[in-house]
Amino acid sequence: MKLKLCFLLLLCPIFWVHAQDKNLSVTSGSANNRGIAIGQQVPDVLIQNISGLNGSNKTPAALSLSAFKGKLLILDFWATWCAPCIAMIPKMEALQEEFNGRMQFLPVAYQSFKEVDAFYRKLLQQTGKSVSLPTVTADTTLVRLFPHQTLPHYVWIGSDGVVKAITDREAVSAENINALLKAGRLELKVKTDEKMLYDTSKPLFFAGSDLDNGIFRSQLSGYITNVGRGIYNDVDVQSGGPVRRITGRNLTVPELFRIAYRKGKKETVLEGALAEELEPKNLVSADFLNWLKQGRGYCYELLVSQQPSARAYALMQDQLNGGFPDYRVGLEKRKVKALVLVRTSSQDKLRTSGGQPAVYLNGFGCKLTSCFLSVFIDRLQAPLQGNPLPVIDQTGYTGMADLELTANMGSIGEINKALARYDLRFVEKTAEIEMLIIRKR
Repeated sequence: MKLKLCFLLLLCPIFWVHAQDKNLSVTSGSANNRGIAIGQQVPDVLIQNISGLNGSNKTPAALSLSAFKGKLLILDFWATWCAPCIAMIPKMEALQEEFNGRMQFLPVAYQSFKEVDAFYRKLLQQTGKSVSLPTVTADTTLVRLFPHQTLPHYVWIGSDGVVKAITDREAVSAENINALLKAGRLELKVKTDEKMLYDTSKPLFFAGSDLDNGIFRSQLSGYITNVGRGIYNDVDVQSGGPVRRITGRNLTVPELFRIAYRKGKKETVLEGALAEELEPKNLVSADFLNWLKQGRGYCYELLVSQQPSARAYALMQDQLNGGFPDYRVGLEKRKVKALVLVRTSSQDKLRTSGGQPAVYLNGFGCKLTSCFLSVFIDRLQAPLQGNPLPVIDQTGYTGMADLELTANMGSIGEINKALARYDLRFVEKTAEIEMLIIRKR
């Protein structure tokens, strides 16, 4: 039994979405076929499906955009699956309170009211805080006026109804809001998106390739526009099974080696000055993409025919080491502090009851069916990326498991409470683990 998982890269807070209408056509003379630009007047469109007006989350209503005239209006295009978007919610709530009456945040989601309302309810249940901002759901109107490819996406509309800025989340601050309210204008870096023209379910370089008469095909290239940034792996829930495709799009050198050696960022050591050279911490969003485009981003793809996963990854390791001869890369055992999954009893409460392998995890919980615990550990890397410790499994459990948790998956305390029913627990301790070491040759 095999389970294909597509892992999205969360090292850079950029998430690709498709505009709902790529052939944008707006009936306002102030807009062009790329949407409304900075300095242009926004037409008084009717916005459907606004909930949370006057603090009520009842049936969504319609409201004209002109209802917000006289205030600074910041449209926040977001989604419930977008971690950076969710991280902005408390910040926007605080700024809304600080500038109450002078400005208004308006979150805009393409998802249905039912999806967003369920998300808000879970957020309230886990944090004890409700979202007071009015929210647009099932949007098809505003995205036509302001098409975009990545989330979150912010459009600043002045009290005069003119677009003042289009930014990423880094620009959303009390300082910038106050400056715009005082001066009526603001010079901010414009967020620009590449169009996403790549189907992530298909090979990047070898679309339509047939490996029946071959062993493998691979390719390494520089940055490619319009394909986004991310990772695709065919991952088996059975250890040692075949891997058919590994694709990395517009990744850094360390990110490519992490795929090949199956290690996370917390299990990687960049020695000397390589950390700043290969993964600078001071670059975010558009600045990071521009940095990648300057000869620092790479695409790699490997297609193999029924090769065991160990062989496929070993092949990728050899090719990357040959492709990047300036670096010496390998695994070394080191003692480090880690979050270690352990069993609290010898009683088996994990044994699968069978069924098709499946895995689901979001910020509020997870469900694994007929999977190895290694799949659980892999999936936890995303919600626990804010924790500095590597996450490893020392349960010694080798069978297929069923696991279902309801918890804030970003909180080890909450995860441990949910794991108690399975006699599992994460503990902080020093462990000897294989670390990925990257040195200058």
